[in-house]
Amino acid sequence: MSRALVELQNLKVTFPTPQGRVAVVDDVSISLEEGKVLALVGESGCGKSMTALALMRLVPKPGRIEDGSGIRFNDIDVPTLSVPEMRALRGNEMSMIFQDSMTSLNPVVRVGDQVVEAIRLHERISYDAARKRVLELFERVGIPDPEQRFSTYPHLLSGGLKQRVMISMAVATRPRLLIADEPTTALDVTVQAQILELLRELKRELGTTILLITHDLAVVNELADHVVVMYAGKVVEQAERRTLLTSARHPYTEGLLGAIPQRGERGKGLNEIEGVVPPPDEWPAGCRFSSRCNQLFAPCRDNAPPEVSFGEGHVAWCHALDKGAGS
Repeated sequence: MSRALVELQNLKVTFPTPQGRVAVVDDVSISLEEGKVLALVGESGCGKSMTALALMRLVPKPGRIEDGSGIRFNDIDVPTLSVPEMRALRGNEMSMIFQDSMTSLNPVVRVGDQVVEAIRLHERISYDAARKRVLELFERVGIPDPEQRFSTYPHLLSGGLKQRVMISMAVATRPRLLIADEPTTALDVTVQAQILELLRELKRELGTTILLITHDLAVVNELADHVVVMYAGKVVEQAERRTLLTSARHPYTEGLLGAIPQRGERGKGLNEIEGVVPPPDEWPAGCRFSSRCNQLFAPCRDNAPPEVSFGEGHVAWCHALDKGAGS
């Protein structure tokens, strides 16, 4: 087994509300092995992106990482780092492809120069050498006519092209950990395939460790080694990819898998999970999924669900499963 490059222990991120501070990430523990791809899966509002921002120490104010939260990267205690130390770690060792490419680029600087600046900020390299690398990256991620696009301002690019520029920027310094937050959003299927292949190459050739945040289980099937399913700030199930996609146990995971369109079922309605993820200040006291679960029974609303193991790293948190664990 590879050693853990990233370890989160009892991570808790809170934001203030009129009723007091509420946790948007609540007691999350995740281990990511070096050289592997771990996928964080769940609907919008489940805490996936906030978990990644906490790892990068980029939780927006007035949010905060609560005391007692463990965040370790390569055996470094991330919360104890100074601001300059954390900035250096982000640039050289870890990088993030942000979900909102529309607002992540400086509108008054040409996109190519923004990627060059990111490279030269962390490497002693000439402008010409950095420019050459950027043009290679632009071509690799499917940006047409890289020479012309290099000198283009962000507002002249489509959303898909902006996303590809952001991906180029994130991988330009060859980070040890790459956090990819919905990296194929707004891209057509051909470019999605190019981006997934690029991520596979980074993993294969450079040993890059990838934390993939997505709601697209097709992307998970293409890229992930291990999957962690989150719902309402909690981890509800985790397993090796093949195990989770073929033998999911938690009702929420089963619901996500049931909502995937199946080949040969044209015209058939999709299964759906009724309702939506409630806001953090309305999360149930017991199992967070209890307000939407079709396997609800007495303990679910008031008692936190137990951890149930099915062997080989497959774990779920569910009262219903506790009755027949291992079956």
